[in-house]
Amino acid sequence: MVSFPFSVGNPGGLWALLALVPLIILYLVRPKPKHMAIPSLMFFMKSTGSKRLTSFLRTLTRDWLFLIQLLCVAALALSFAGVYTSYQHDVTAAHTVLVIDVSASSQVNEGGTTRFNIAVSKAKDFLGAKNTVILAKDVPFIALKDAGQREALKFLNSLQPRETPSRIGEAIILAGETLGSEGRVVVLSDFINTAGQLPQVAKSVVESKGLVVDFIEIGSSNKRNVGIVNLDVDPTQTVVYVKNYMNSKQNIPLVAGSHQTSLEIPPGSVESFAFATPPGVTKISLPVKDDFLIDNTAFVSAPKSGRSKILVITNNESVFLTNALRASGESEVVVQQPPIVDPDGFDVIIVSNVNSRELLPGTFEDLLVSAERGATVIAAIQEDSKKINYQGVLPITLSEKGHGGLVSVEQGARFTKNVDFGEVQSSWSGELIGDQAVIASVGENPVLTLKQVGAGKIMYYGIPEESEFKFSPDYPIFWTELIKFVTGQLDVRSLNFETGETLLLEKEQLVKTPSKNIRRAALVLDEVGVYEFEDRVIAVNLVNELESNVNLEVQVGAAATEYELRPVKETRTFEWDVFLLAFALAFLFLEVILLKWRGDL
Repeated sequence: MVSFPFSVGNPGGLWALLALVPLIILYLVRPKPKHMAIPSLMFFMKSTGSKRLTSFLRTLTRDWLFLIQLLCVAALALSFAGVYTSYQHDVTAAHTVLVIDVSASSQVNEGGTTRFNIAVSKAKDFLGAKNTVILAKDVPFIALKDAGQREALKFLNSLQPRETPSRIGEAIILAGETLGSEGRVVVLSDFINTAGQLPQVAKSVVESKGLVVDFIEIGSSNKRNVGIVNLDVDPTQTVVYVKNYMNSKQNIPLVAGSHQTSLEIPPGSVESFAFATPPGVTKISLPVKDDFLIDNTAFVSAPKSGRSKILVITNNESVFLTNALRASGESEVVVQQPPIVDPDGFDVIIVSNVNSRELLPGTFEDLLVSAERGATVIAAIQEDSKKINYQGVLPITLSEKGHGGLVSVEQGARFTKNVDFGEVQSSWSGELIGDQAVIASVGENPVLTLKQVGAGKIMYYGIPEESEFKFSPDYPIFWTELIKFVTGQLDVRSLNFETGETLLLEKEQLVKTPSKNIRRAALVLDEVGVYEFEDRVIAVNLVNELESNVNLEVQVGAAATEYELRPVKETRTFEWDVFLLAFALAFLFLEVILLKWRGDL
């Protein structure tokens, strides 16, 4: 059977070819010029013989005109017939998007190498003319876009794995959005998905757009692993959770700072170990050799200063105040009753409900010296505050006692965040002494101010003791956060993070990460270890039970050793209508030029 390279989409349009018949008839019946012999010219024509050649060329020229007209009409007629050509097109050749798993589990040992190294080596075999690389980790992102083969190869050679959980499904969705309408998505992963869309569901979503998605599974089962899967850190105690992923009972040694113990863990179970949270950074390790080392180490960061020392000077102790100060368990609270007062060695000194007649001369001067040396002195308002000579410890000159009202926060601070001070029955007006920050006020009357004095601070606390604020659950929170603020303490929970989180800083600063020094205002925590900032030291850990489960239970894609990249072809058609019309216009233009050259126009 003979196959033709062209097909007709609209056979009825071939009737337009009948327009060639009148053209051919007109050409055949057109009058032809007769050659007549004129005696006076006969000798001349015979002598040169050139006129016969001229007549022949003129006839040939008229034939070319007919040919051009014939082709012009034929092209117009065929354009109505819908002529097209069928061909095979590789839908994957235009653009290749490589989704490479760089999460923590990609560093599992696989026969002397790692899953990550296998994935990168295999990815090099799939590079095409146009390549995009998406890294699958906690937050997938496009690391390389629309790169040539040489540039993509250079990038893959420099690529390093991270130590974060993974969102494989979301990386696949991102690949589909990046690819557009044509190309191939190649996913190289162990398909340990810790959050987000399932990889199989994401694959179906991308394939519904007509794109090709190939899963290549990197890794194998029967891996030996025990790991730290959780940390519960508070100011007084840290609890470490260790899981055994193997099929037999394991006796796992554990070292946490100066503590050493051994945990007997049944298969698939979790055991815990608790110890007192020490100040500074503490390393926790499982000194065992398994196939996944990243989850064998963790770190805990706590404030180096330890417990702050608070002195309350009072002749009428407020149990609300002292209980609020002791609520966090992070402070040592001492109550001293005048006249005997010794402020040395305290980080925070609070003067509240004192009997001015019991105070010894020079007491407030000593408090001011303590503030200048680095302590924070807080003077709380009381009924006779206007009669007491605070000797500069009270940073406001009181005028008169006025009406109360709602306490409004004027300047946001760590210790006022989400705190509702409520209303007070009265407030004092007065004039601030020197430059200081007004934190809260009632109308125009300040009730919370903070002033820098030397190396320390003095603070005015103008909320009366009889207010309802002391009954609020926000009361101990306020005092806890205030003590941390003025002593420069950081909450232990703000010093411990998980990999994959992003830390926003107040300004750009130099950061010492576990592997390098960088300058950033925002930092993605993608390494396990200790990060040193200008104002704190934080600990970052994997502690992810799903990411540590490195045994592949169900095969999702083709094995890396078995997979072979094959083209995916589909039959497409090339329509000739536009080109036929273009040919007709070109022949028409050529006809005009020919007529002009002949002198017929």
